Amino acid sequence: MSAQFDTISIWLVAFIPMPVVNALGTCFGGDDRGFTADADDPRFRLRSEIVISGFLSDNPQSTEFHQCGETHRVDCGTGEVLEAATANTDGMSFHDFSVGNPFPDPEGGVIDNPNEFCVNFLYDGAAGNPLAFPSPDVDMNFFFTVDPVGRTVSLRGATNGFPDYEAYACVDGGAPITLFQHPHSVDPIDGLPGGADQKVQATVSV
Repeated sequence: MSAQFDTISIWLVAFIPMPVVNALGTCFGGDDRGFTADADDPRFRLRSEIVISGFLSDNPQSTEFHQCGETHRVDCGTGEVLEAATANTDGMSFHDFSVGNPFPDPEGGVIDNPNEFCVNFLYDGAAGNPLAFPSPDVDMNFFFTVDPVGRTVSLRGATNGFPDYEAYACVDGGAPITLFQHPHSVDPIDGLPGGADQKVQATVSV
């Protein structure tokens, strides 16, 4: 029995939808956009991508990429950029990559995968504002299962209440498929402190 696709790319993004955010009298430039499946859109706070290839050879391997967008402190009245810096990606990683069955469930017990070709992995994403001290992190934490035979991606995890979060997948170079789009529910003052607590769960056919 062989897998039904050979390569899948999955990317997760956190972005500020408004053009400017006023945080207690200090203004920072946002990303000024809505949800988009464009993998090349440069407007984001953090972006992580994992590419898993080799399903057809029964030996899938992964490569990962992480980026943070440049942060701008701006004049609240004119929007002029006063200062710029880019956060580091030290808090962003895909890990515990595993092929087969079963797999330890992060919430306890074990995962009984549909078949031995499934891939499981965890993702943690955290990055702060490099121009604000101290700065709460933008947080994402997820557990993924990729089933190449059933052609599904399952995920469960959480984000902060701010900003907006999205994730997409692309199979064998095809069109992007939405995994989730999670809009902010509170402002940055209340939505960023603390860990990820806004639950997100989905199973999507790819």
